[in-house]
Amino acid sequence: MTERPRTRPAWYRRRLAVAAPTAPSSDPAADRRAALARLATLTVADAELPEATRTRLLEPDAAAPVTVVIWHGFTNAPSQFIAVAQQLRDAGYRVLLPRMPHHGLPDLLNRELSTLTEAELVAHADACIDIAAGLGEEVWVVGLSAGGIMAAWAAATRDEVSRALIMAPLVAPKGFPMPAVRLCVKFPRIVPRMYMWWDPRVKDALTDNNSPYAYPGFPLPGVVPFLHLSESLFDGTVAVEHQLERVVVVTNQCDLAVRQDAAADFATEVFAGSAGYFGEAHIDPELHWTHDFVDPWSPAAGTTEQVTAILRAGLGIGEPAATGVLVPPLVAAG
Repeated sequence: MTERPRTRPAWYRRRLAVAAPTAPSSDPAADRRAALARLATLTVADAELPEATRTRLLEPDAAAPVTVVIWHGFTNAPSQFIAVAQQLRDAGYRVLLPRMPHHGLPDLLNRELSTLTEAELVAHADACIDIAAGLGEEVWVVGLSAGGIMAAWAAATRDEVSRALIMAPLVAPKGFPMPAVRLCVKFPRIVPRMYMWWDPRVKDALTDNNSPYAYPGFPLPGVVPFLHLSESLFDGTVAVEHQLERVVVVTNQCDLAVRQDAAADFATEVFAGSAGYFGEAHIDPELHWTHDFVDPWSPAAGTTEQVTAILRAGLGIGEPAATGVLVPPLVAAG
Protein backbone atom coordinates (compact mmCIF):
# COMPACT_ATOMS: atom_id res chain seq x y z
CA MET A 1 0.00 0.00 0.00
CA THR A 2 1.25 3.49 -0.84
CA GLU A 3 2.22 5.55 2.18
CA ARG A 4 -0.64 7.92 2.95
CA PRO A 5 0.38 11.33 4.33
CA ARG A 6 -1.04 12.02 7.75
CA THR A 7 -3.74 14.66 7.85
CA ARG A 8 -3.32 17.66 10.07
CA PRO A 9 -4.87 17.05 13.51
CA ALA A 10 -8.29 18.62 14.07
CA TRP A 11 -8.38 22.11 15.57
CA TYR A 12 -9.32 20.86 19.03
CA ARG A 13 -6.34 18.52 19.07
CA ARG A 14 -4.01 21.32 18.07
CA ARG A 15 -5.47 23.65 20.70
CA LEU A 16 -5.74 21.01 23.42
CA ALA A 17 -2.46 19.13 23.26
CA VAL A 18 -2.22 16.22 25.67
CA ALA A 19 0.88 14.69 27.16
CA ALA A 20 2.07 11.52 25.50
CA PRO A 21 1.19 8.41 27.50
CA THR A 22 3.85 6.42 29.26
CA ALA A 23 6.34 5.29 26.65
CA PRO A 24 6.08 1.62 25.65
CA SER A 25 8.90 -0.62 26.79
CA SER A 26 9.93 -3.46 24.50
CA ASP A 27 11.55 -6.41 26.27
CA PRO A 28 10.41 -9.54 24.43
CA ALA A 29 10.97 -12.88 26.11
CA ALA A 30 14.00 -14.62 24.62
CA ASP A 31 12.35 -18.03 24.37
CA ARG A 32 9.39 -20.14 25.45
CA ARG A 33 10.77 -20.81 28.93
CA ALA A 34 11.23 -17.11 29.61
CA ALA A 35 7.80 -16.34 28.17
CA LEU A 36 6.07 -18.85 30.44
CA ALA A 37 7.92 -17.47 33.44
CA ARG A 38 6.62 -14.00 32.61
CA LEU A 39 3.14 -15.37 32.10
CA ALA A 40 3.30 -16.85 35.61
CA THR A 41 4.26 -13.42 36.94
CA LEU A 42 1.42 -11.76 35.03
CA THR A 43 -1.13 -14.18 36.46
CA VAL A 44 -0.07 -13.99 40.11
CA ALA A 45 -2.95 -11.61 40.80
CA ASP A 46 -5.45 -14.05 39.25
CA ALA A 47 -5.19 -16.75 41.92
CA GLU A 48 -8.28 -15.63 43.83
CA LEU A 49 -10.40 -14.91 40.76
CA PRO A 50 -12.99 -17.11 39.03
CA GLU A 51 -11.24 -19.36 36.52
CA ALA A 52 -13.22 -17.87 33.62
CA THR A 53 -11.90 -14.37 34.30
CA ARG A 54 -8.22 -15.26 34.65
CA THR A 55 -5.62 -14.66 31.98
CA ARG A 56 -5.53 -17.81 29.84
CA LEU A 57 -3.09 -19.35 27.37
CA LEU A 58 -4.55 -21.87 24.95
CA GLU A 59 -2.12 -23.90 22.85
CA PRO A 60 -2.61 -26.56 20.17
CA ASP A 61 -0.89 -29.92 20.44
CA ALA A 62 1.37 -29.19 17.48
CA ALA A 63 3.86 -26.35 17.17
CA ALA A 64 2.20 -23.00 16.51
CA PRO A 65 4.19 -20.25 14.80
CA VAL A 66 1.50 -17.61 15.47
CA THR A 67 0.35 -16.29 18.84
CA VAL A 68 -2.90 -14.34 18.79
CA VAL A 69 -3.42 -11.95 21.71
CA ILE A 70 -7.12 -11.18 22.23
CA TRP A 71 -8.24 -8.42 24.59
CA HIS A 72 -11.77 -8.44 25.99
CA GLY A 73 -14.05 -5.42 26.22
CA PHE A 74 -14.54 -2.75 28.87
CA THR A 75 -15.98 -4.16 32.15
CA ASN A 76 -15.84 -7.69 30.75
CA ALA A 77 -13.28 -10.48 31.17
CA PRO A 78 -11.39 -13.18 29.22
CA SER A 79 -14.50 -15.36 29.52
CA GLN A 80 -15.92 -13.25 26.69
CA PHE A 81 -13.56 -14.86 24.16
CA ILE A 82 -12.88 -18.31 25.57
CA ALA A 83 -15.13 -20.21 23.14
CA VAL A 84 -13.65 -18.36 20.16
CA ALA A 85 -10.11 -18.92 21.46
CA GLN A 86 -10.78 -22.64 21.69
CA GLN A 87 -11.81 -22.69 18.03
CA LEU A 88 -8.66 -20.84 17.00
CA ARG A 89 -6.56 -23.21 19.09
CA ASP A 90 -8.21 -26.18 17.40
CA ALA A 91 -7.29 -24.59 14.07
CA GLY A 92 -3.62 -24.52 15.08
CA TYR A 93 -3.18 -21.06 16.61
CA ARG A 94 -1.84 -20.26 20.05
CA VAL A 95 -4.12 -17.78 21.86
CA LEU A 96 -3.34 -15.54 24.81
CA LEU A 97 -6.41 -14.10 26.56
CA PRO A 98 -5.19 -11.41 28.96
CA ARG A 99 -7.27 -9.99 31.78
CA MET A 100 -7.05 -6.22 31.61
CA PRO A 101 -6.18 -4.37 34.85
CA HIS A 102 -9.04 -4.11 37.37
CA HIS A 103 -11.33 -6.34 35.30
CA GLY A 104 -12.68 -9.81 36.05
CA LEU A 105 -13.02 -9.33 39.82
CA PRO A 106 -15.55 -11.53 41.66
CA ASP A 107 -17.33 -8.50 43.16
CA LEU A 108 -19.15 -7.24 40.08
CA LEU A 109 -20.10 -4.00 41.86
CA ASN A 110 -16.55 -3.02 42.72
CA ARG A 111 -15.25 0.47 41.90
CA GLU A 112 -11.68 -0.56 41.06
CA LEU A 113 -11.79 0.91 37.56
CA SER A 114 -11.82 4.38 39.12
CA THR A 115 -8.11 3.88 39.89
CA LEU A 116 -7.09 2.71 36.41
CA THR A 117 -4.27 4.67 34.77
CA GLU A 118 -2.90 4.83 31.24
CA ALA A 119 0.49 3.76 32.63
CA GLU A 120 -1.11 0.50 33.80
CA LEU A 121 -2.57 -0.11 30.36
CA VAL A 122 0.75 0.54 28.60
CA ALA A 123 2.63 -1.74 31.00
CA HIS A 124 -0.03 -4.42 30.58
CA ALA A 125 0.11 -4.28 26.77
CA ASP A 126 3.90 -4.49 26.85
CA ALA A 127 3.85 -7.47 29.20
CA CYS A 128 1.44 -9.34 26.92
CA ILE A 129 3.42 -8.67 23.75
CA ASP A 130 6.69 -9.56 25.51
CA ILE A 131 5.17 -12.94 26.44
CA ALA A 132 3.67 -13.58 23.01
CA ALA A 133 6.94 -12.72 21.27
CA GLY A 134 8.73 -15.47 23.18
CA LEU A 135 6.14 -18.12 22.33
CA GLY A 136 5.99 -17.99 18.55
CA GLU A 137 7.41 -16.47 15.40
CA GLU A 138 4.54 -14.04 14.78
CA VAL A 139 2.27 -11.97 17.03
CA TRP A 140 -1.22 -10.92 15.98
CA VAL A 141 -3.58 -8.83 18.11
CA VAL A 142 -7.36 -8.63 18.39
CA GLY A 143 -9.62 -6.56 20.61
CA LEU A 144 -13.19 -5.41 21.12
CA SER A 145 -14.18 -1.99 22.48
CA ALA A 146 -11.58 -0.98 25.10
CA GLY A 147 -9.77 -4.15 24.07
CA GLY A 148 -9.77 -2.73 20.55
CA ILE A 149 -7.81 0.25 21.87
CA MET A 150 -5.36 -2.15 23.53
CA ALA A 151 -4.92 -4.03 20.24
CA ALA A 152 -4.45 -0.77 18.34
CA TRP A 153 -1.90 0.49 20.88
CA ALA A 154 0.07 -2.75 20.75
CA ALA A 155 -0.02 -2.83 16.94
CA ALA A 156 1.13 0.78 16.73
CA THR A 157 3.89 0.68 19.34
CA ARG A 158 5.35 -2.83 19.14
CA ASP A 159 7.08 -3.96 15.98
CA GLU A 160 6.63 -7.61 17.01
CA VAL A 161 2.95 -7.24 15.98
CA SER A 162 2.31 -7.93 12.30
CA ARG A 163 -1.50 -8.19 12.08
CA ALA A 164 -4.32 -6.50 13.97
CA LEU A 165 -8.09 -6.79 14.10
CA ILE A 166 -9.75 -3.85 15.83
CA MET A 167 -13.45 -4.29 16.55
CA ALA A 168 -15.65 -1.35 17.55
CA PRO A 169 -12.78 0.42 19.37
CA LEU A 170 -13.73 2.68 22.27
CA VAL A 171 -12.64 5.94 20.62
CA ALA A 172 -15.73 7.89 21.70
CA PRO A 173 -18.92 6.93 23.52
CA LYS A 174 -22.08 7.05 21.43
CA GLY A 175 -23.31 10.62 21.01
CA PHE A 176 -20.15 12.10 22.51
CA PRO A 177 -18.51 14.88 20.41
CA MET A 178 -14.83 14.37 19.71
CA PRO A 179 -13.85 17.78 21.18
CA ALA A 180 -15.51 16.65 24.42
CA VAL A 181 -13.42 13.46 24.35
CA ARG A 182 -10.32 15.61 24.04
CA LEU A 183 -11.39 17.81 26.95
CA CYS A 184 -11.83 14.76 29.18
CA VAL A 185 -8.36 13.51 28.28
CA LYS A 186 -6.78 16.95 28.68
CA PHE A 187 -8.59 17.74 31.93
CA PRO A 188 -9.54 14.40 33.54
CA ARG A 189 -10.69 16.13 36.72
CA ILE A 190 -13.76 17.43 34.89
CA VAL A 191 -14.99 13.85 34.45
CA PRO A 192 -17.68 13.24 37.09
CA ARG A 193 -16.67 10.62 39.63
CA MET A 194 -19.99 8.88 39.28
CA TYR A 195 -20.96 5.30 38.62
CA MET A 196 -22.73 4.57 35.35
CA TRP A 197 -25.03 1.58 34.89
CA TRP A 198 -24.96 -0.04 31.47
CA ASP A 199 -28.75 -0.24 31.76
CA PRO A 200 -30.10 2.15 34.43
CA ARG A 201 -33.50 0.48 34.20
CA VAL A 202 -32.27 -2.76 35.74
CA LYS A 203 -28.91 -1.67 37.27
CA ASP A 204 -27.17 -4.64 38.90
CA ALA A 205 -29.86 -7.01 37.68
CA LEU A 206 -28.27 -6.73 34.25
CA THR A 207 -26.27 -9.87 35.00
CA ASP A 208 -29.48 -11.90 35.09
CA ASN A 209 -29.50 -11.99 31.28
CA ASN A 210 -25.85 -11.29 30.52
CA SER A 211 -22.41 -12.57 31.37
CA PRO A 212 -22.01 -13.58 35.03
CA TYR A 213 -18.45 -12.18 34.83
CA ALA A 214 -19.11 -8.71 33.37
CA TYR A 215 -19.65 -5.64 35.52
CA PRO A 216 -23.15 -4.11 35.18
CA GLY A 217 -21.65 -0.62 35.36
CA PHE A 218 -18.47 1.37 35.79
CA PRO A 219 -17.00 4.52 37.34
CA LEU A 220 -16.79 7.14 34.59
CA PRO A 221 -13.09 7.94 35.20
CA GLY A 222 -12.25 4.37 34.24
CA VAL A 223 -12.89 5.17 30.58
CA VAL A 224 -10.40 8.05 30.38
CA PRO A 225 -7.14 6.03 30.29
CA PHE A 226 -8.34 4.20 27.17
CA LEU A 227 -9.31 7.52 25.57
CA HIS A 228 -5.86 8.86 26.41
CA LEU A 229 -4.26 6.07 24.40
CA SER A 230 -6.64 6.44 21.46
CA GLU A 231 -6.31 10.23 21.31
CA SER A 232 -2.51 9.98 21.38
CA LEU A 233 -2.63 7.63 18.41
CA PHE A 234 -5.33 9.64 16.63
CA ASP A 235 -3.39 12.90 16.58
CA GLY A 236 0.02 11.33 15.95
CA THR A 237 1.51 12.08 19.34
CA VAL A 238 2.36 8.39 19.24
CA ALA A 239 3.07 7.31 15.68
CA VAL A 240 3.25 3.91 13.98
CA GLU A 241 6.92 3.43 13.10
CA HIS A 242 6.84 -0.03 11.53
CA GLN A 243 5.01 -1.63 8.64
CA LEU A 244 2.29 -4.13 9.48
CA GLU A 245 1.12 -6.88 7.16
CA ARG A 246 -2.58 -6.40 7.78
CA VAL A 247 -4.92 -4.21 9.81
CA VAL A 248 -8.71 -4.47 9.73
CA VAL A 249 -11.33 -2.45 11.59
CA VAL A 250 -14.84 -3.83 12.08
CA THR A 251 -17.76 -1.55 12.88
CA ASN A 252 -21.37 -2.28 13.78
CA GLN A 253 -24.26 -0.02 12.79
CA CYS A 254 -26.41 -1.41 15.63
CA ASP A 255 -23.81 -0.58 18.29
CA LEU A 256 -25.31 1.86 20.81
CA ALA A 257 -22.23 2.10 23.02
CA VAL A 258 -19.48 3.63 20.88
CA ARG A 259 -19.34 5.94 17.88
CA GLN A 260 -18.72 3.83 14.80
CA ASP A 261 -17.77 6.80 12.61
CA ALA A 262 -15.06 7.78 15.07
CA ALA A 263 -13.88 4.18 15.27
CA ALA A 264 -13.49 3.94 11.49
CA ASP A 265 -11.81 7.37 11.23
CA PHE A 266 -9.41 6.41 14.03
CA ALA A 267 -8.30 3.15 12.45
CA THR A 268 -7.94 4.74 9.03
CA GLU A 269 -5.90 7.69 10.29
CA VAL A 270 -3.60 5.55 12.42
CA PHE A 271 -3.05 2.49 10.24
CA ALA A 272 -4.04 3.00 6.59
CA GLY A 273 -0.58 4.27 5.69
CA SER A 274 1.27 1.67 7.73
CA ALA A 275 -0.25 -1.62 6.63
CA GLY A 276 0.29 -3.72 3.54
CA TYR A 277 -3.45 -4.32 3.62
CA PHE A 278 -5.87 -2.03 5.44
CA GLY A 279 -9.53 -3.02 5.40
CA GLU A 280 -12.80 -1.84 6.88
CA ALA A 281 -15.85 -4.04 7.14
CA HIS A 282 -19.21 -3.72 8.84
CA ILE A 283 -21.31 -6.25 10.65
CA ASP A 284 -24.43 -6.86 8.61
CA PRO A 285 -27.09 -4.62 10.24
CA GLU A 286 -29.72 -7.24 9.47
CA LEU A 287 -28.20 -9.31 12.28
CA HIS A 288 -29.13 -6.64 14.86
CA TRP A 289 -26.13 -7.41 17.04
CA THR A 290 -25.30 -5.03 19.88
CA HIS A 291 -21.94 -3.68 21.04
CA ASP A 292 -20.94 -6.88 22.81
CA PHE A 293 -21.57 -9.12 19.85
CA VAL A 294 -18.84 -11.60 20.86
CA ASP A 295 -20.02 -12.64 24.32
CA PRO A 296 -21.91 -15.96 24.35
CA TRP A 297 -24.01 -14.66 27.26
CA SER A 298 -25.09 -11.51 25.43
CA PRO A 299 -28.72 -11.66 24.22
CA ALA A 300 -27.86 -9.98 20.88
CA ALA A 301 -24.57 -11.57 19.86
CA GLY A 302 -23.28 -13.87 17.18
CA THR A 303 -22.66 -17.56 17.58
CA THR A 304 -19.17 -18.77 18.38
CA GLU A 305 -18.84 -19.86 14.76
CA GLN A 306 -19.89 -16.44 13.46
CA VAL A 307 -17.53 -14.55 15.76
CA THR A 308 -14.69 -16.91 14.88
CA ALA A 309 -15.41 -16.25 11.20
CA ILE A 310 -14.99 -12.52 11.84
CA LEU A 311 -11.62 -13.10 13.48
CA ARG A 312 -10.46 -15.39 10.71
CA ALA A 313 -11.56 -12.93 8.05
CA GLY A 314 -10.06 -9.96 9.82
CA LEU A 315 -6.74 -11.68 10.40
CA GLY A 316 -6.71 -13.07 6.87
CA ILE A 317 -6.76 -16.77 7.63
CA GLY A 318 -8.92 -19.41 6.01
CA GLU A 319 -12.14 -18.35 4.33
CA PRO A 320 -11.70 -14.58 4.07
CA ALA A 321 -15.13 -13.03 3.67
CA ALA A 322 -17.18 -14.08 6.75
CA THR A 323 -20.10 -14.38 4.33
CA GLY A 324 -23.43 -13.39 5.86
CA VAL A 325 -21.72 -11.62 8.75
CA LEU A 326 -19.44 -8.91 7.34
CA VAL A 327 -20.18 -6.44 4.55
CA PRO A 328 -18.29 -5.80 2.37
CA PRO A 329 -16.20 -8.96 2.07
CA LEU A 330 -12.56 -8.72 3.13
CA VAL A 331 -9.56 -9.55 1.03
CA ALA A 332 -7.59 -12.66 1.97
CA ALA A 333 -4.06 -12.18 3.21
CA GLY A 334 -1.36 -12.38 0.56
